[in-house]
Amino acid sequence: MIFSSYQFIIFFLIFIFLIKNFQSYQRQIILIFSIFFYSYWNPVFIFLIIFYCIMGYILIKKEIKLSYSIILIICPLIYFKYSYFFFNLFYTNKTNPFIYTGELPLAISFITFTILAVIIDIKKKIFLDKLNLQSFSEFILYFPQLIAGPILRAKELIPKLNKKISFNLGNIKFGLILFLIGFVKKIFLADNIGIFIDPYFESPNLYTSKDLIKAFFLFPIQIYFDFSGYVDMALGISATLGIYLPINFNKPYLSYSLTEFWRNWHITLSNWFRDYLYIPLGGSRVGSMRRNLNLVLTMSLAGLWHGASFNFILWGFLNGIILSFEKKILILNKKNLFRLVLNCFIVFNLWVIFRIEKLIFIKYFYLNLYKNIGEIFNIFNLLIFLSIIFFVWVQKYENHKYISSISRKLSLNIIIPIFFVFLLTGFGISLGQSEKFIYFNF
Repeated sequence: MIFSSYQFIIFFLIFIFLIKNFQSYQRQIILIFSIFFYSYWNPVFIFLIIFYCIMGYILIKKEIKLSYSIILIICPLIYFKYSYFFFNLFYTNKTNPFIYTGELPLAISFITFTILAVIIDIKKKIFLDKLNLQSFSEFILYFPQLIAGPILRAKELIPKLNKKISFNLGNIKFGLILFLIGFVKKIFLADNIGIFIDPYFESPNLYTSKDLIKAFFLFPIQIYFDFSGYVDMALGISATLGIYLPINFNKPYLSYSLTEFWRNWHITLSNWFRDYLYIPLGGSRVGSMRRNLNLVLTMSLAGLWHGASFNFILWGFLNGIILSFEKKILILNKKNLFRLVLNCFIVFNLWVIFRIEKLIFIKYFYLNLYKNIGEIFNIFNLLIFLSIIFFVWVQKYENHKYISSISRKLSLNIIIPIFFVFLLTGFGISLGQSEKFIYFNF
């Protein structure tokens, strides 16, 4: 089940009823519902997340060297997500019993990184609170953030889960509005854009510049609406419980450099790579050559984190190269329209590599895209281009303080009817089932 489905609405209403009426069992209810939420996709992988919780807790409690703990936690990720990819780099026998070719466990990358962060923070004395198996498992499995983040640190959630959930009118209004914003992004925008542009990315050699320009402009908007829509719903769900999670997007397409973009896009993942990989490698404290190498390595691994494919590695590598180049130029301090447009152009081009898995198709896409770039002035493409400008500009209103101020001014009697009108309309459009979120693949 996903947030934008009627099954989840029923699931969450039952959850609220039980939390409200059986407060003394809050922890147990959260754990049971979180396990059910995860198992809805594939019950087999329940054993994997149970293993993660038990193993993570044992590694925290025992005096096991940090490097060994990290290796043990990432072993399942390597096996399920990367064994097939790495094995095929060196061998042609695809029936080897030591490689995995089945369905990828949902959210394995997110869960792995969450557990790694907790273990590192505890072993380095950054997080000092005492944990038992129940509180540790509750943190890892908390269902609003379980599948696609935001990737949380122990200090950002565990103290909040230790408190009793109380339903506050202000939290409920803010949560409902934030959830609705994410729902609209996903159902009304991201899903429909995806249906329209997917064929262009799957076979770019069969289309002309006029068609590929549409895909070039619309995919960055699709992935933004899809992923930020998920996060808005996750944060909205949690806010109704009085548990506020960190924001994961901060107007990313209004950034003036790629450096700024990565501070504003998937913020919790960017911070994770900064704190647990880039800085331990030396960060910016070393010479420029080593710093650039650290950037390229960090971003290449960030690309690989997204998927076991060369296009993701290339995407991360090019991000690292451009980030290194930006360190050397001074005009980055200037915030003007040219810098904004140039950065969007760079990011949009990089998204092409992210989206197309087969490298040969990436070449076809770029060749056909720029062969007749004047097709941008085709009336339909021009309308799309103007729409993109509008959607990028509207980002400046995606501010939680602004949304919170609106929620305080509105009555719940107004919010609830609007909420259900959009909800029922969305379910009608999607027949009650939305497309899987893009980041569920990672």
